[in-house]
Amino acid sequence: MIRKKLELRWMVSILFTMAILLSACSNEAGKAGEDKPITLSFAYELPEDHPWGHGATKFKEIVEEKTNGEVKVEVHGNGSLAASGREIQEGVKIGTIDIGISSTPLSQMNPYLDLFSLPYIFSSREQAWEVLDGPVGDEVGKKLSEHNLTFLAYWEDGFRQITNNVRPISEIDDFKGLKIRVPESDVRLETFKALGSSPLPMAWSEVFTALQQGSIDGQENPLSVVNSSSFYDVQKYLTISNHVYSPATLFINSSKWDSLTKDQQDIILEAAGEGRDLNRKMNQEQDEEMVKGLEEKGMEVTVIEDVKPFQEATKPVWDQVSKEIGGNSQELIDDITKTQ
Repeated sequence: MIRKKLELRWMVSILFTMAILLSACSNEAGKAGEDKPITLSFAYELPEDHPWGHGATKFKEIVEEKTNGEVKVEVHGNGSLAASGREIQEGVKIGTIDIGISSTPLSQMNPYLDLFSLPYIFSSREQAWEVLDGPVGDEVGKKLSEHNLTFLAYWEDGFRQITNNVRPISEIDDFKGLKIRVPESDVRLETFKALGSSPLPMAWSEVFTALQQGSIDGQENPLSVVNSSSFYDVQKYLTISNHVYSPATLFINSSKWDSLTKDQQDIILEAAGEGRDLNRKMNQEQDEEMVKGLEEKGMEVTVIEDVKPFQEATKPVWDQVSKEIGGNSQELIDDITKTQ
């Protein structure tokens, strides 16, 4: 009997010891899992030397430094992870990409973004920044949550200009018959129809080849894109029209965002703002220099000084977009125009 009791105690002691060891191993495994850094993929479609690329690098540096390596950012520029803004935003929505930038195509998910692309609604960068970084920008950005996207900040494409291979553009009649590539956006399509051209929606990855082969006459984009994409090799005429200011929206997959700690989220928002400021600063500083540089590379530059005829021709687009979006879109337009 005594022997059986001793054996029972011995077995209980062994089981107790094993339980302690298993618990310790489990805790160590948990700690190891906790120590493993979170990796976020960050995708954009433009060349790496574009201001988006510099902003993305700044974003990565801040996130990795301020989280002490808890969060790593893998930056994929030049369309290497997804070839277009549409593919990037869809990838972030379903979670195959964590963070992305998209400009005009994002209005397909959030039509309210078309308000920022209305022709001549912004007369200066400073006015655009005031609106985008204020209550109107926040209200529009938060609507992305309906698509599993969390808005982080408005970066910048900048004021858009026009290039073509047919003729200089200095007045509305010069647009007649020109086949101009536009992003996949109804508002941009209607804007160039109102100006008298033949706009053609086309994915970004196809534009250079289409210009080179002559299947389109021209395109419209900020100077930073004209320069970084080497359009001066396949386009003769550059028109400084400032017809549209394009913000570029930075966003993150909402499920991924919700999995982060509050501290990590705050750091990502800080990095998004720092990247935005660098992106905007570079665009602003480079625009004037790029006009000179593009002239030196053989482009003939025309500056539209009097924009009133262009404003009048495209103003019906405002009413059309407001009616199509509905909701409080007209109130938001009114709020934007108060800042002019």
